[in-house]
Amino acid sequence: MKIAVLFGGTSTEHEISLRTGTFISKTLSSMGHSVKPILISRDGRWVIPKEYRPEFPEGNSKNPEEYLKEFEELHSTNAGIFSSLDCDVAFLGLHGTSGEDGSVQGFLKVLGIPFTGSDVKASALAMDKIRANRLFQLAGMSVAPFWELRKKEYSENPTSVENSGLEYPLFLKPVEGGSSFHTFRIEGPEDLRKRLPEFFDAEEHAILQKFLKGTEVSCGVWEKKEGSKRILEALPPTEIIPGGEFFDVESKYKPGLSQEITPARLPEKIISKIQEQSILAHKTLGCEGYSRTDFIIVGETPFVLETNTLPGMTETSLIPQQAKAAGIPIQTLYQSLIDQALERAGKVPVG
Repeated sequence: MKIAVLFGGTSTEHEISLRTGTFISKTLSSMGHSVKPILISRDGRWVIPKEYRPEFPEGNSKNPEEYLKEFEELHSTNAGIFSSLDCDVAFLGLHGTSGEDGSVQGFLKVLGIPFTGSDVKASALAMDKIRANRLFQLAGMSVAPFWELRKKEYSENPTSVENSGLEYPLFLKPVEGGSSFHTFRIEGPEDLRKRLPEFFDAEEHAILQKFLKGTEVSCGVWEKKEGSKRILEALPPTEIIPGGEFFDVESKYKPGLSQEITPARLPEKIISKIQEQSILAHKTLGCEGYSRTDFIIVGETPFVLETNTLPGMTETSLIPQQAKAAGIPIQTLYQSLIDQALERAGKVPVG
């Protein structure tokens, strides 16, 4: 098949997406597919290969600027985006806003191009932590207390947030965003006063959520094909031991700073709860193909943090780790995502 892999993007998670897109492209190529890796630069330029052949500069995927320079030397920038997307399916390796929030999904849907992962609505809902948390609560899931704050409200009345019943310590996070970018642990009102101006220099919309002390766990879900049906299957969850005070950007992506243990070292009863809740989160948001939901386990109760509709897909990412622990080849998972994309578009998967 001809598969376009979209990666990079304009969000703060651009660099992580480079690694995801590189891994996806090489894996799909090894499966015999014709791959066209399409790099979206930080400023929104689409760098499109002229032919279906994966050409990746070796060794520079961790340096975005060198990577982009070498990739552009091989290919063309904004080279007829519409005519160049002559693919059977688009495999999405994007993360964050304008990639995971339904924007690209809507663009591809208008063009009639099948794409992997969730559709527009589920992507947008999962990306909005406030709306997703409210839906999780309606579904009966446990969610840590949270508050919403917009930049405009803060600018008009900077002291109002301090008198709104916040429970400290708490986390200050972007409503739309991932990989713990612009995420801060806040110890009290004075700390919050110092952090908010810096936060709103970069973001427009905040969620403040009470800190819960417990075990951090992440669990993937994929749609497994059984005959003519698709069955939701939860993967073995991963226990995360952060290298810092929480699982921040550095802990996530700097080798050796955190431990990721798959399967999680938890009683079977709690493992089952986590897997059931991951499937419930997937269904509640209307996700498709696959997803990954993060939790904090307090006692025996999983508190849901967020659901990722386009989780990381490098060789060291959590979903590939979990698939390996379950005995599922990554090629099987990838092909399932491709088939699901084609089926949703009313096309018959090849083979």
